[in-house]
Amino acid sequence: MLLASLLVPVIVGSGFFFPYVVPRNLFFRAVVELGITTLVLALCFGRNTLDLHDEPIFWSLVMFLTAATLSAFFSPASTHSFFGDFERMGGVWAWLHLVLFFLLLRTLRDENWGWILNAALAVSLFVSVSAIGQHSDVVSAAAAFDGVIGPSESTFGNSGLLAAYLLMNIAIAGYLATSGVHYRLLYLSAAGVNLLALVYAENRSAVIGLLLGAIVGGVTFSTLSVRSRKKWIASLVAGTLAALITAISVGIRAFPTSVATQHVPTVLQRLASTNPAGSDESRTMQWRAAIGGFRDRPLLGYGLENHNLVWSAHFDPGIYKIDTDIYDRTHNQFLEMLATTGLVGAIAFLAIWFAIGMTLVRAFRAGRLSASAVAVLTGLQVAYATYLFFWFVDLNSTMLWILIAALIASRGTVGSVVLETTGRDAEEPASKPVLALASILVLAAVLYGEAYTPLRANRALARIDSPGESVGQTVSEFDLLSRTSGRQTAHTPMVMAQFMGSLRTRLSYLGADPGRRRILDRAFAEAFAAFAREIHRDTLNDRLYHHEGGLLVEAAQYYQSPSYQQQAIDAFHKAIDLSPRRIEQRLSLASLYAGAHDYERALVVLSDAVKTDPMLGEPRYRLAKAFLGAGQADSALTMLQSSLRLGYVGAPEIYLSMGKRLEFSGKSGAAAKLYADYLEAKYTEAVLNRSEKMDGPVPSADIAVAAHILLVYMRARESELAIKTAAALSAFDPSRATLVDRFVSDVGARRRANWLAKTSLLPCNVARSARSRDSIVVGACGVFRRKL
Repeated sequence: MLLASLLVPVIVGSGFFFPYVVPRNLFFRAVVELGITTLVLALCFGRNTLDLHDEPIFWSLVMFLTAATLSAFFSPASTHSFFGDFERMGGVWAWLHLVLFFLLLRTLRDENWGWILNAALAVSLFVSVSAIGQHSDVVSAAAAFDGVIGPSESTFGNSGLLAAYLLMNIAIAGYLATSGVHYRLLYLSAAGVNLLALVYAENRSAVIGLLLGAIVGGVTFSTLSVRSRKKWIASLVAGTLAALITAISVGIRAFPTSVATQHVPTVLQRLASTNPAGSDESRTMQWRAAIGGFRDRPLLGYGLENHNLVWSAHFDPGIYKIDTDIYDRTHNQFLEMLATTGLVGAIAFLAIWFAIGMTLVRAFRAGRLSASAVAVLTGLQVAYATYLFFWFVDLNSTMLWILIAALIASRGTVGSVVLETTGRDAEEPASKPVLALASILVLAAVLYGEAYTPLRANRALARIDSPGESVGQTVSEFDLLSRTSGRQTAHTPMVMAQFMGSLRTRLSYLGADPGRRRILDRAFAEAFAAFAREIHRDTLNDRLYHHEGGLLVEAAQYYQSPSYQQQAIDAFHKAIDLSPRRIEQRLSLASLYAGAHDYERALVVLSDAVKTDPMLGEPRYRLAKAFLGAGQADSALTMLQSSLRLGYVGAPEIYLSMGKRLEFSGKSGAAAKLYADYLEAKYTEAVLNRSEKMDGPVPSADIAVAAHILLVYMRARESELAIKTAAALSAFDPSRATLVDRFVSDVGARRRANWLAKTSLLPCNVARSARSRDSIVVGACGVFRRKL
């Protein structure tokens, strides 16, 4: 059973919702449950007993599990805290299996540990070779297509989680090298393979952890190894390596474009470019949110797996300039424990590390661990703690952390926790058939309820998320999810709503058929029921209300129902109340009002969105559209210009519409300035000045603007600007270079008469009369003929 559990990192299933997470977690839990049942049966009918009185690591794990359970009971999202969701598969239930995994490992005898550690290392070599091969393929593809070399993910789907797993296995190889003299070179070679894969994973946190762990391990070895004359070599090597990497990082920051920098491993380039106040600020935002969440609920926190609630309550709109606004992890496990399990859980979590350290000391003093082994295991704890300062626990690496903790515990005492009874009690062992039967029944219930049921629900979600069948067949998956008693339901209503949203353009057509209309009625009803159940379980989740509001909008349009529309408005308002600084729900509410031509309310909502963070461009763009709808063109122009200055570029139609209004009002200069600001914000001024090449095809609307703007400047008697912006058309469509050169020559020579009557530099009249096959000309010329 324990050997089978080590296959977790290579289990990837097809047809799953989160295929790198769900199959391996369900597999691990089933293996642990079978193992625990086997242990119970052996205790019921054998001569053995469990002796756990001298197991500080085990009891620290139990203490943390108890604290997490207590926190989950009082959590605002209790079910999510207990069972997590399909994206992470965490929560109290996951930690329970890790504690039971530790217990199973402690039943091993000393001679069994070699099999476990070597098997874990063998699996890691498969993963590492896969990562190295993946890197080779990426390098070849990047060389062929001049692309960017990305990090290796191997069988993990996430390079950061892969790095933590490899970090653990480097330590396992190091430990085996200290205890197996005859195979030391082989184990060190295995560590080297894992290290190479770790470099290709390009994870900065793991590299920093490895360096700090190596330094602490070296110092530990030098301190404990009193007899060796070469005891300081390890410390010097680790210190020298750390100094070298620091020097390389400083050099990269000083000379980022040098030839030498291009040949430095990408992970070191990323390490050198770390900027907590720039691209990496998203993590410090999460840290600040976690501290705020701890202040909200200092004793027991929000419950495991509920950082998303912490983030919603302490949302920082500055995240929109950096990264996605959706976060379910703090990216600092210690702060996450503080926010989600409170002071009680955080202390209990730290107690696990303290118990590991205490047991290491005891094992060394008892002579069951050498100085080199203690150095490796201590370095690992420092390395993993450093990694967790920037990341979070994950089954692949955390199960190995638990495995190594069990290894340390086995060296802290002699033998396993399973003791054979002796003396008079051993003559007549008392069987416990009732307990044995109960354990089998519990196993069957747990396998069905927490393995088979989530498996069916997960695959149903995957089929809804990637529908390849008819609407009726996909809606049948709605029926399955409505009947299932699975507990990982956080994504269920949102995936349902996403599918219904994908039918937006087909709803009227589908609803015309009575049979299909009944299917749609059932789908809407089941999606609304799923939202109601999930909101009841997770009342503080603003994203649930937001997505429910979106579904209600679809229903309001399909059924032409004012009631659904009002419910959508209420749902958006509830989402705003729960996370007032998140702008998506405000934008959705404003869009609903604007769609109903209630521009007065839309302007109020969007004005509040702008006030939420005045440095965001999108709310200003949306506000400009609302001003246009309300007939306030001057205010719309102000908002459009400010949104462009903030770097946000929306759909071209709004800029074309505003520009046309300005031209018809005789404000050609202002119109041309708006067009120019739009193109510069979208493509950068360097592209428009021909100092950079275009990366891909340019939309016909933008070519139309480029072919129009120079004529507008010319009519405004801004000849210099007309000549300057003419470069844009050449940049967008190099085949027009001759035409652009002729225009520039005529304007420079004050021969403007040939161009004054034109609305575009492109030969639009020829294209219309000759039915030109030039699709670029046809598409671009049609832009300014359309009513905007």
